[in-house]
Amino acid sequence: MQLSLTQDFPAGMDRLWAVFGRPDYVQQKYAALGAGALRLLHFECSATLIALELERALPLDPARMPAWARRLVGSTLNLRQRSRWRRLGPAQVEAELEIAPLGLPVHAQGHGQISEIAGGSCRMQLSWQLRSALPLLGGRVEHLLAEQLKRALAQDHAFTLSYLRQHPG
Repeated sequence: MQLSLTQDFPAGMDRLWAVFGRPDYVQQKYAALGAGALRLLHFECSATLIALELERALPLDPARMPAWARRLVGSTLNLRQRSRWRRLGPAQVEAELEIAPLGLPVHAQGHGQISEIAGGSCRMQLSWQLRSALPLLGGRVEHLLAEQLKRALAQDHAFTLSYLRQHPG
């Protein structure tokens, strides 16, 4: 299953890179999004690379899940996430992202870019490929993960917009 999204940020590339390159931004973001048991396993930031790996517990709303999924994952989903952001130039970043629930045969892999656009703002475009190896339920699991991912990415974007307002330049 594939999923694509576009998000705009009211900040230039230098500002966005500086924010994404702060470990405290990452920790505050996931805490604000309700993640529990956050473990930042790796964080690296330079002028051309931001790389991180983390594990987090994602609380799930049983009311938003079909009964078969509640039995499969319960009320919490433990995730491992890897992100690599490469700065290709002053106005261009390439992204590679991976999210995998621990202990489940499902995987989300994202690729995309952030480009500086007119007015000193940036646009992020990501394409995700979701795959499940579960027999019979694979497509349903991919769809469920896609819904969770869309919701999480919208919350992530809202947090980042708020963070940019609260922490000017």
